[in-house]
Amino acid sequence: MKLIHTADLHLDSVLEANLDPALAAKRRRELLLTFERMVSYAAENGVSVILIAGDLFDTSRPAPDAEQYVLSVIADHPGIDFLILSGNHGGAYAPYDPPRNYHTFSDRDFTVYKYGNVTIAGSENNAAFGILPALDPGDLNIVTLHGALTDSTSDLSGINLKFYRGRNIDYLALGHYHAYRKEALDDRGVWCYCGTPEGRGFDETGEKGFVLIDTAGGKLSSVFIPFAKRQIRQITVDISRLFSQRDIEKAVTAALAGIPQNDMVRVTLRGYAEPDMHKDPRQIEAMLEGKFFFSEVLDESNLSLRPEMYRNDVSLRGEFVRTVMQSGLPREDQERIIQCGLRALNGEEMPE
Repeated sequence: MKLIHTADLHLDSVLEANLDPALAAKRRRELLLTFERMVSYAAENGVSVILIAGDLFDTSRPAPDAEQYVLSVIADHPGIDFLILSGNHGGAYAPYDPPRNYHTFSDRDFTVYKYGNVTIAGSENNAAFGILPALDPGDLNIVTLHGALTDSTSDLSGINLKFYRGRNIDYLALGHYHAYRKEALDDRGVWCYCGTPEGRGFDETGEKGFVLIDTAGGKLSSVFIPFAKRQIRQITVDISRLFSQRDIEKAVTAALAGIPQNDMVRVTLRGYAEPDMHKDPRQIEAMLEGKFFFSEVLDESNLSLRPEMYRNDVSLRGEFVRTVMQSGLPREDQERIIQCGLRALNGEEMPE
């Protein structure tokens, strides 16, 4: 038997924090298409169950067209059971007329589904660990939950792994964290966050996909399957030893070499720039326009401040720096004021 463990799809997300409305609409559509591609992959590879460990939709009231799209994909694959936790984003979501192969879990105790020697138990209530039914040690046992890990014994909204050790669990299928992570639960089983199938923002970088579980031969194995249409990448460029806008542009071009045009890219300039060096992040963004699905450039660099440079400088810049350095303010405040002032004198945009 094969299963897919997925979670945190957040379908019908707004996605306008970084993208303009047109790109956001295109990306929303892509997330729906990735869901359909995943289901097609399941059908083509003999998967019997798709286990969604929470947050299928981004809200409890998705747009009707997005909801109908998802439900029709599920209905078109009656040979696959969809076992779905609500999670914390789509918590109150419940379709009016779900397909026959759309199954959910209780918010009071554990719901159990049996597939031969494979048992799948799950609950919407992370405080229900005390009433997890006894699992047959001769079965392959999967338990699914949605929430953050915690070491607390009083935080009943989180998942404390110690409550699930020694309970004949082979695979603890978790949702909530958007990056893949798998570690040993105890001598028998593992716990796993499958991550999200598609990154949505620059806090969700790296490969995204789902986990394919196989119970062939009476043993449970699992492997991460990269599946996202696009990767989201954060690239840092150190400009400390650069001397011109052209130098920066060349460094950015080199740093982005080999990144697919499909991807979303944020370039962050860091390090220390000479005060008289002109740098224009908007000009770099213009250079990158059309080379990626989305790109932006952030300037988080600082100015290289050496007091001796301004001791005999009769310009407005020198007078400004000397005045601040003789102000008696704490060193940290002096540097911050000088950074902002020199940026303004250089005609640069102020960082937010």
